[in-house]
Amino acid sequence: MIFDVRKILEQLETGTPADTGVPVWQQQSWEDPEGFAAALAVAHVGRGAPLKSRAGQHYDFFHDLVVRHGNTDRVALRSYDRRSGWQVLTYRQLHEQASRRATEWARQGVKAGAKVCLFYSVGNELLISLVAALGLGACISFLPPQGRRFIARRLAALAPDHVAAEPHQVLLLEGFEKKLLNNQGQASPAFTSHTYKPAEPVGLLFSPLVEPPGTPAPLLAEDAWRGALVDGLLTFGVGPGEHLAAPGFHPLQHLPAFLFTTLLRGATYLHLELPDIEANPALLTEHPVRALGVTPALRDVLLRTRTQLKNVAHWFRNPEEPIDWQSWRAWVKQCGLSTVPSSNVLVEPSAGGAVLVSPRRVRDVHTEAPPAPGRRWALHDVNMSGQEAPGDLGVFTLLPDKERPPAYLVLTRSYGLYHYGGRGRRGGKGVSTRPSRSPRPFRSSPSCAAPPWCPLPRAVSLATTATCCSSSRVPRRSRRISGCRRSAAGSSSSWGRSTCPTGPSSSPSILARWTGRWTRPGVTPST
Repeated sequence: MIFDVRKILEQLETGTPADTGVPVWQQQSWEDPEGFAAALAVAHVGRGAPLKSRAGQHYDFFHDLVVRHGNTDRVALRSYDRRSGWQVLTYRQLHEQASRRATEWARQGVKAGAKVCLFYSVGNELLISLVAALGLGACISFLPPQGRRFIARRLAALAPDHVAAEPHQVLLLEGFEKKLLNNQGQASPAFTSHTYKPAEPVGLLFSPLVEPPGTPAPLLAEDAWRGALVDGLLTFGVGPGEHLAAPGFHPLQHLPAFLFTTLLRGATYLHLELPDIEANPALLTEHPVRALGVTPALRDVLLRTRTQLKNVAHWFRNPEEPIDWQSWRAWVKQCGLSTVPSSNVLVEPSAGGAVLVSPRRVRDVHTEAPPAPGRRWALHDVNMSGQEAPGDLGVFTLLPDKERPPAYLVLTRSYGLYHYGGRGRRGGKGVSTRPSRSPRPFRSSPSCAAPPWCPLPRAVSLATTATCCSSSRVPRRSRRISGCRRSAAGSSSSWGRSTCPTGPSSSPSILARWTGRWTRPGVTPST
């Protein structure tokens, strides 16, 4: 297939009409991800240095992420430390320090394919060690230093060949002290960057989305490179020198994907801790941000402090997070983001980046989350039979799925639009109905009767006191949906006063039971 990347980028920048559904080019990219990646790679280079990687053949991350930008003074990482202020690591510094570290590690026995655990908080040391490991062809794993038991279980499951950590963190590495790498030397750079094969693992990641969570999931080189390519150009639209920030996003879920995305584009990853923003919200406004990830916690902080975000060009949220409609709308209005494009972005670390992405455009908060461009996928039966879903509700599964962790995302399809339907846990009989995250209320307003995002029939109207999922802050008597219309024959539906199943806590069985009644005899949905 032929992909006009320039036209695609123009469409994303200007925004698409809300009633067009999934663009044709995106549907075609699902069918031909290889051709789509090749077209993006050509457009990605632009006037910059050429890529050394070739889609579907080989991938040199050290060259494409760092060496291409090494002769510039652009910033690769900008992080804030409460004691010393802003810390900056340029691409030139990153290239030099990572080359020295890779040379030193090679002398200590780090070889291609070796499992190297990066035991750092987000900062300069993490990025330098990450790039050094990629230059040697290692299989990287990332663990933030938090909790002895948390670390011990994951190190035992990973069984790393080497561990890179700060000297003062050795006490947390009980049993793996002899595998600690020395980072203190200043060896002269003398190594050749490794080229990964497409099916070669570039990482073993502890994704919070994998069951059980302490099981490392492989990240293949092809997935990592394609994910960074698509997310950099399309999902976030970051360019050289522009900032991507996601304060409060789960590091095990979103790293190293966000780092790969920014480095491949020659952009800057802006790292801020949520407590620092709470103490000084102005930190978030000191630099222009091309793409800002917003969690409910960050939203609440900015609401309390009445912070204006005039420096943000695009903001996104994780559709897995609880969605409080009133709070999100109040935040958008207060921060001056009513005319700023937004999107839903769900990242799967073992897939190399975003797997569900809504188009960037100016609109109200929503639950749309179609599969990301360039992903081959299928909607499988919720009973985990391996067959395709018979209807418009199923488990979103990346293909091929033999080497991937079990699928878990529930996706609904309605009138050509895809909506995130929750996340279940895999059980003996399929996807269990127990939600994996504690829900928060979907507080409705008088104007959201039969909202367009809701997969329920438009015959259902929401009372002003109703909520779209159970809430500890709302009395049980008010957690109801009322107003089911009668058909012409006069028969009424038996589901006129049931708890609404929509939202991030919805289970596949509940959604299937409700959506199956759309065509129930005697019930006529209104339009």
